[in-house]
Amino acid sequence: MKTMTTLQKVRRLEQYIATDSSAVDPVIHIAIDKLMEREITRLLKLKARLAEQLEEFERTYAMNSSDFCTRYESGELGDDMDFIEWAATVEMLKNIENRLLLLKLESDS
Repeated sequence: MKTMTTLQKVRRLEQYIATDSSAVDPVIHIAIDKLMEREITRLLKLKARLAEQLEEFERTYAMNSSDFCTRYESGELGDDMDFIEWAATVEMLKNIENRLLLLKLESDS
């Protein structure tokens, strides 16, 4: 038997629910809510760790991340490994915030 990806499983469940949502066991609804809450919690913890890393960079270089990004993207700061990590951390934090927004919008619906 072929192993399905998570996305394939979600799509199959979506098709199942779309056929007759009134016949869907309430346990499925509860399970999905719990999974979304769990993912939101995981992302919030990751967001906090990334924010701590940004604070450390900001303290070390006496510069906020917004100013750093402007200067880094203009090439003013060079390619020091710390700067590459700082830029990556800023990008990861933005991605986490976007993912949280999607999950929270879905859970508010």
